[in-house]
This record gives sequence, structure tokens and C-alpha cells, in this order.
Amino acid sequence: MENDKKSLNARVVRYNKHYGFLENPQKFSIESDPHRLVIRNYALRNNRRELYEEYIRNQYPEKVVKELGEFDSCLMYLKFLNKEEAKNWFLSNDTKVVESDIEALENDAILRMLFVEDEQDQKDLLNAEQSYILNRVTPESILKMRDNFWIDTRIC
Repeated sequence: MENDKKSLNARVVRYNKHYGFLENPQKFSIESDPHRLVIRNYALRNNRRELYEEYIRNQYPEKVVKELGEFDSCLMYLKFLNKEEAKNWFLSNDTKVVESDIEALENDAILRMLFVEDEQDQKDLLNAEQSYILNRVTPESILKMRDNFWIDTRIC
């Protein structure tokens, strides 16, 4: 548990170097707040709702009910899959684009399927400006990068 906490703190420091969210939290909306996404990712994967709740209560008190409801829903549908299972899940759900909460290359990034209307929609989603958070990739490309996957299996 202590190593996990050190890993979380190291990730916060690394992402803060890129985004500067600790120094300038007002620059980020709740949806694009890298600090929130890093905390949420860790809390979901480790079933640590209290950690996420504490963060949300401190940073976004007006969003507590909505955020915790979303957290609980995601937790119910969060699956850890190996490469073959993930490939089958992507295929069975006709997945065209996935979005990661933290950098897609990180083995513990949580992926969620994005609804894609047509080819132009897919191109637009994949060409959007990206950095460490909210990366959008094709299932084919992410399957080449990793062996295990955390997937929010809700169909949006």
C-alpha cells in the first residue's frame, strides 16, 4: 500500500510538471483537471472511494454528489482484461475510438469507449489536441502498446 501511495504521489508530481495544476488549479475545469483524473484513476483501480471523495469535497464541493455517483457507476463496470480479452471486447462492441483518463501508454490508464458516428467523426476525435490526459486512440494501436487493460465497460 505504501508503494502505491508513493507511485500516486510520483505521478502527481510528473503530471504537474507538464500541466502546473498545483500552482494554477483555476486554469482547469473539473472535466480536464489532471489532478482529479490522476486521483480518480488511482482510487478506481484500488477501490479507494474515500480518497476520491476527500479530493472532490476539497476541490469541487458543489460537484460531490454527481462525481461520487459517476465514480460508483464506473467502479461497477471497471474490468481488468488481458490483451486477448480486451481485443474481444473491442471487437464485440465495434469499438472505433477509446479515450484514456491518464496517458494511454501507462499500463494503468483506464479506457472508455467513445461513440463514433461515422468516419469523419472518428478522424475528428483522433485528431483532437491531446497530451497526458484524455488521450484518444484506436483499439488497434493501444493493443500494440500494452498487454493488460483497465476498461470502463459502460457503453456510452
